Amino acid sequence: MTTAKNYGIDIENIRSKIYHYKKQKIAYFVTVTFITGKQKEVIIERGTSKMLSQIEEMLKCEKPDKIQIEYFKGDSEKRNDVRLYPFEDVSEQTKAPLQPQFQGLGEVEISRIVDDRFQERQRKEEYEQLKEQVLELSTANEEFQETIDQLETENERLEKILDEKSQVRYYAGMLGDILEGIGISKDKIRNPIASLMGISDSEKSNEISQASQQSQVHNDTSGIVENDEPISKEQRERSEIITLITQYLESTDNKMLALIFTLFSEIEHDIDKANAVITYLKSQNK
Repeated sequence: MTTAKNYGIDIENIRSKIYHYKKQKIAYFVTVTFITGKQKEVIIERGTSKMLSQIEEMLKCEKPDKIQIEYFKGDSEKRNDVRLYPFEDVSEQTKAPLQPQFQGLGEVEISRIVDDRFQERQRKEEYEQLKEQVLELSTANEEFQETIDQLETENERLEKILDEKSQVRYYAGMLGDILEGIGISKDKIRNPIASLMGISDSEKSNEISQASQQSQVHNDTSGIVENDEPISKEQRERSEIITLITQYLESTDNKMLALIFTLFSEIEHDIDKANAVITYLKSQNK
């Protein structure tokens, strides 16, 4: 019975080639034609590996002089490769006496060896390309991780600044309410409080008003620890003023701290100087 081996065709090798290109996501097709004399019969046209079994099926009832196999890569109509396999009587070759001298390799064997070497070289090139891609991705991943770490550090710093600024604005608004409660108008203290809160002139009125409303809603979060015994409004206001002044002094630089200390020292020795300073500030705001 005639088989593909009579033509030197290794069907499994062809399947392996198609599978190799499929792994690279490249379509690979074969067209198989039986040639008898001048007649040609196409039995597989742009077929896949599953259709190669038709060669053996057709050879059960046909015995062409030659089998032509054309290879197509991708969707292109242009042939990538063409192989022609003539009929060889394997049984007769088996019966033939062994030749003492070396006969060399046939065309089919040479073609197969070249094809195997080509595939091996291609696999090596693909392996080197994959190594380069892995190295590039690893380097990019390290750079992304450094960027993420820097952004996280900057985010933590900004969150801390916003939290501190929010606390300062809250207590500055409360200070405005307290000072207004003891007879000092908010219009007189708006500029110093706005400076302490770190806001621009266009934001002063809204920020002071909002901070005042927040202080009324959040009286229990003013930071003052209440004793079991009830305290008077005057004691509470006194404690809150002291707390705000302390926080402000802790946040100011040494130069401003020295000026404030000098002012407090003068007032301590002469209380009338405090009234003189307030009178001066009122005259500046008129």
